[in-house]
Amino acid sequence: MTAAMKNRIAPFPFVARAIFAALLGVSWQYGHWGPVLSLLLIPLVVMGPSRRDRYGVALAYYLAGSHGLILGSASFFGPGHVPMGVALWLASSVLLAAGWVFADRPWRVLAVLLIDALPPLGLFDWLSPLANAGVLFPALGIFGLLAWLLLIYVALHGLSAYRDRHALSASLDIIPVLLIASLAANMVIPNETRPVGWMGMDLHLGPITRNIMADMARNQEWISQTQAKAGHHRVVLLPETLLTWWAGNAAEVKSAVPMGQTWLVGASVPVGPALLADGIEEVRGGVVDGKGKSGRLIFVSPFPVPVSMWHPWYQGHGYVRSDGVGYEAGWWEPIRKVDGVRAWASICYDQLLPWVWAECVAQDPQVVLLTNNEWWADGTGIPEIQRATAWAWTRLIGSPVVEAENAENR
Repeated sequence: MTAAMKNRIAPFPFVARAIFAALLGVSWQYGHWGPVLSLLLIPLVVMGPSRRDRYGVALAYYLAGSHGLILGSASFFGPGHVPMGVALWLASSVLLAAGWVFADRPWRVLAVLLIDALPPLGLFDWLSPLANAGVLFPALGIFGLLAWLLLIYVALHGLSAYRDRHALSASLDIIPVLLIASLAANMVIPNETRPVGWMGMDLHLGPITRNIMADMARNQEWISQTQAKAGHHRVVLLPETLLTWWAGNAAEVKSAVPMGQTWLVGASVPVGPALLADGIEEVRGGVVDGKGKSGRLIFVSPFPVPVSMWHPWYQGHGYVRSDGVGYEAGWWEPIRKVDGVRAWASICYDQLLPWVWAECVAQDPQVVLLTNNEWWADGTGIPEIQRATAWAWTRLIGSPVVEAENAENR
């Protein structure tokens, strides 16, 4: 982008733009403001006259938006892990902001957005402005995402080429068309309703404990609550990691599901030596397959929480947290048919990641399942960012949502 153009559109000094960017980052914790306003990060960064300037503005955005990692680490692992939280917060912000150093051309802006969104940086790419596509182009799926990228490119290209009459004319021809498409999409966005007979079950159980008797009582509690509230629903979605899918636990759940009903149970499922999958088991009441099983693992998290769950650099020796158990990454989450409906699931941490949502956009499911386990995250701002991100992407996809969450004990 030319220096002349920067001088024309950059009346604000670095400090003002950095403060504004920080406020944009914090806005993710307040309703839907994060996805709505995140688009503004792009001009704030691009108008920077130097690499250091652009980096500083982007860094302010990520540092302010992800500061909940510090308290989150202390809440999840214990107060002694605050330094680890600080390290994760700084490292992720520094890395995500790095690409914006080069964002001085329209195509480079798109490249930075996509590079940040894809692994390896995409493994912790919170606060991605890509979520804004769901705000501007709801229910348009992959076409909405492409339209958003085109809008960003054309708008920036028009600004950078304002002295080139032909380039400016082309931009002025395309931008109104895209804005009209955005307005039309927002005016006619369908009122999607969940499939008839489906429900999500919110619980207040807190975490699994190391006390076997307490966990048995905990299982009986959520099973009885689900039986009482499920009524005549055909499909019941339950929260993430409600239990470990041992034979005894699995048998108890299978025997509890009423005839004609399907429970989608969030569970830690053993898949290998000292390795679990953060997944969803489909359990159909009264149905047993040829192998004597009434349940099947239908969804596996593409990327469980790094460090706390996914840590391939460290091999545990058991199946409980104290043994250093690890979780596998599924990487790709395919659509599965549940009760004849094409369903796709986003499990907890996955809801923060653009590349996981891109998998959903590409497959266009009939219903999106959201499962969470937020007992540890109260006051960190992380659940709010997660909800805002999920709202934006499901809005882009245009499919109804069924959600189930486990929060702290009341």
